[in-house]
Amino acid sequence: MSNTNNIKLEAVHQHDLGVILCKSCNEVIATLPTNGVKKFYSLCDKVVCRSNEQDGKQMMMH
Repeated sequence: MSNTNNIKLEAVHQHDLGVILCKSCNEVIATLPTNGVKKFYSLCDKVVCRSNEQDGKQMMMH
């Protein structure tokens, strides 16, 4: 798992305890209201992050 201790949350709303992080670069993609602190992982729109995901899928197919 990624180390997210140093992530700076700039636009967190008062009740947005959930955070969506890019699993490639750890950038905060969005926050969302949750019952308690929760982390979700997805991919951001950066080309580098998307291409890393595609490279990993291609290696698994071979």
